[in-house]
Amino acid sequence: MKFLSLCEIIFRCALFALAVFHIYKREFKLIKSLILVFALSFLPELLNAVFQIRIDAFSIIVYLIILFMALYLGSSLGFYDRYKRWDRTIHFLSGVGFVGFGIAIADTSSGIIKLVILFFGFSFSITLHVFWEVLEYISDCISHGNAQRWQIIHASNNHVSEKAIQPAGLVDTMNDIICCIVGAGLAILVWWFII
Repeated sequence: MKFLSLCEIIFRCALFALAVFHIYKREFKLIKSLILVFALSFLPELLNAVFQIRIDAFSIIVYLIILFMALYLGSSLGFYDRYKRWDRTIHFLSGVGFVGFGIAIADTSSGIIKLVILFFGFSFSITLHVFWEVLEYISDCISHGNAQRWQIIHASNNHVSEKAIQPAGLVDTMNDIICCIVGAGLAILVWWFII
C-alpha cells in the first residue's frame, strides 16, 4: 500500500472517529464540518479520475492538513480566535500546498520549460488564495460573520495591534495574502530542485 493511500485512510478514519465522538457527546453542529472535510478530502482523487491531474503526495497531505485545520479546528472549534497565528499558519500552508496543485495542472511531463511550470504553480496558488479571500468576504456579507476580522465589536478576536494604522479587516487580508505568497515562494524554491 502506498504511503499516501495509508495517510488518506488514517485521515478519514480519524474523521469518522471524531464524528462518532461528537455524536456521543451530542455536539451535532461539529459534525457538519467533519462531513465537509471528509467530502473535500476526495478532491485530489476526483481531479485524477475526471481530468487526469495527478497531484503529488506532499501537496495532498498538506491539503488534508489545511482542510482539517481550517474547517474543523479553525471554524468549528474556534482556533482562529484562540490562537493568534492560526489564520496565518493556514494561509502559509495553503501557499505551499497549492503550488503542487498548479504544477500538477501544468503537467511537468509535457515538455514545458521548468521556469514556466514553477511560475504557473506560484500564480495558481496565489489565485486560489485570492478566491479564498473573496469567499471570506462574501461569507461575511451574507452571514454577518467576521472571517476577515473587519468588525470592531464581534465575539471573535481580530488579533490586530491597537497601533495598526489600517482597519483590522484590511490588515487581516493583507497578512493572509503575504503569508500565502511567502509559502508559495518557499515551495517554488523547493520545487526547483524536484522538477
